[in-house]
Amino acid sequence: MNIKGIITGMACIGLLFCPVCGEETVKTATLSTLKSQKHETSQKMQKKDGTLSVFEQLSWETDMNHAFERAKKEHKNVMVMVEDRRCKWCKNMKMGALSDPNVQDKLQSYILLKVQRSDKKTAGRIEDFTGAIPSFYFMEPDQELFESVVGYFATEDFLRFLTEIQEDEL
Repeated sequence: MNIKGIITGMACIGLLFCPVCGEETVKTATLSTLKSQKHETSQKMQKKDGTLSVFEQLSWETDMNHAFERAKKEHKNVMVMVEDRRCKWCKNMKMGALSDPNVQDKLQSYILLKVQRSDKKTAGRIEDFTGAIPSFYFMEPDQELFESVVGYFATEDFLRFLTEIQEDEL
């Protein structure tokens, strides 16, 4: 092969593997993938919103003093959930165990209190709070802690935990 053939061959290779051409192909594929991901994300968010609204149907207090006043008046214990809005595992608890009808039935016997981890003043009033989230604290109306659990739980495990607490109270 002579020099002219080599140069012609190189030119063809250059055209076939031209970065500009490759970028266009990549950009088109990426755009298509992004549109698909956006659609899937939007569908997932709609499902999550529906599930989160089930969680929000529970009557949550956000003021600790008011929650314990209610607990005294209604002769109920308090379940405190310490969370953070950006916490993936907190959201999973809300969409999973805390949205389950059986768990929600058990929770009716408690005054429910949500505390943001960033609310240092309120979170600091919870005995044994380490900063880990999600955290659940079960307290008597006089704010005496009688049980706590930290972390994400599958629905069946959280339900079993609530059942054990109920049995211990009897």
